[in-house]
Amino acid sequence: MSLNVEHQYQTIDRIDNTPELAPSISSKRERLEKRLQETEVNYRNIFENALLGMFQATSSGEYLLANQMLSSIYGYDSPTELIANITNIKEQLYVKPNRYTELMELLEKRNIVWQFESQVYRKDGNIIWISENVRIIYDSSGDIVGYEGYVQDISERKHSEEMMQAELAKEKEINNIKARFFSMACHELRTFLTIIIATSDLLKLHGNKLNTKDRLHYFDKITENIKSMNELLEGFIAIGKAELKKTTVNFSAFELKSFCESIWEDVKTITKTTHKLAFQNNCNNLTLVSNKTLLRQILMNLLLNAVKYSPENNTLFFELDCQKNLINFRIKDRGIGIPKEDREHLFEAFHRASNVLNFSGTGLGMAIVKRAVELHGGSIAVESEVGSGTTITVTIPTICTNLHTSNWESKIFCVCDDRDRSLQNSSL
Repeated sequence: MSLNVEHQYQTIDRIDNTPELAPSISSKRERLEKRLQETEVNYRNIFENALLGMFQATSSGEYLLANQMLSSIYGYDSPTELIANITNIKEQLYVKPNRYTELMELLEKRNIVWQFESQVYRKDGNIIWISENVRIIYDSSGDIVGYEGYVQDISERKHSEEMMQAELAKEKEINNIKARFFSMACHELRTFLTIIIATSDLLKLHGNKLNTKDRLHYFDKITENIKSMNELLEGFIAIGKAELKKTTVNFSAFELKSFCESIWEDVKTITKTTHKLAFQNNCNNLTLVSNKTLLRQILMNLLLNAVKYSPENNTLFFELDCQKNLINFRIKDRGIGIPKEDREHLFEAFHRASNVLNFSGTGLGMAIVKRAVELHGGSIAVESEVGSGTTITVTIPTICTNLHTSNWESKIFCVCDDRDRSLQNSSL
């Protein structure tokens, strides 16, 4: 790209001073000089009007030449302004100065570098992406005096690539979410099916010994669990949408004490446990307005774990503690406990503690608990000692206020997070 075009033409090595040849030699010289001037003008026009940013720079990082396109790419009005303001290309131009260093090192090794991409500053401080094709300039002695090349603004292409990568990452995240929640849904549905099967078997074996009221009670339990299976599927859809920033959480009103007691009844039906439950309720006559399905998943999984990992005939402790703006659900057992090294992984999907490998399970229950608690805007605390048992406390924030709507007076609202407050109010 060098503007020094004289080397493209042969010089006159020998001039005969014979008078007869003088006019001919003078004519040839004039034609050669004219052609040289025309060629230099053509090169200058190409340089100045090129659609690429073209330049020459010293080895110390100062511009010698620049065309209008280069100055436009960097946000300057003219090549003169660019050259006057950029006196240290490495420090003033490159967002990461080490990229300039890498470019120089590559040039020394290869003499020419193609499509070298970097981020640079424009005059206004904005950052753009450029691609450079550069080669070294040598003097007549073979020493490096600088480098020259051309620049393209590739910001639009890089933006498209980033958008594409973001879309691919989002698609991957969606697929992971689908796979994860499919596994979790299977785990939870198995719980409901176990209740239904156990209740059905009980009716088959002892139905003729039960009175009408008891039989209806068990039939109602089957119906209720079928409904719960449907609610569960909706719950997982809600969690999945929440993962994708689409909050569609439904609220309903229910009496908290009887809700907790019904979950314990289901746990007993599933496990046929001989455990006893010491239930302490400090939230008397409390109606909670919340997402019933998500809260059920929390308590069901915690109670199932307490039964599974505690010796038979033990007593489990379940405490409800209501304070001004929160509810604590505390479940304590005297079971095998959780090893210290496993506690930090307790809520990871499919992770199982080293001391439960002889127990059946998928490692999904606590992951479900954690996500459901997070959707309530709550927190979960774990205290455990191997051989002595585990205490898990779930804290969920509430809104303790009387609403203007008469049907909901004196109710406590259990909200998921700030995004759900408007949804909650609109659903009433």
